[in-house]
Amino acid sequence: MLPINKVEDLISRHVLLEKELSQGSIDKKIFAEKSKEYSDLNEIIAEAKDYVLFEKNKNDLEKIINDSKSENEIKKMAELEIEELIKKNEINEKKIKLFLLPKDEADAK
Repeated sequence: MLPINKVEDLISRHVLLEKELSQGSIDKKIFAEKSKEYSDLNEIIAEAKDYVLFEKNKNDLEKIINDSKSENEIKKMAELEIEELIKKNEINEKKIKLFLLPKDEADAK
């Protein structure tokens, strides 16, 4: 499992870059570098946000499943949804791990 703080750092960096780039008072060379980083983060940001919310969503579904007042049909839907949530989280984790691997300088050229 990935450290959640690393994933949260990606999200925070994305928000910070978005603010900096929208201000318009930035040097052109720095703007180009930050735009590239922002673009790279855009590729993974949705997965990062889903990854951070995974435990909360999973706990919410488990509450529905374990609630004796929930109807059987609702419980079955929650069970199916939790299975999909776990699969999606595994995929997201793999994507984020790949994204976090050190970049090869030769690839940028």
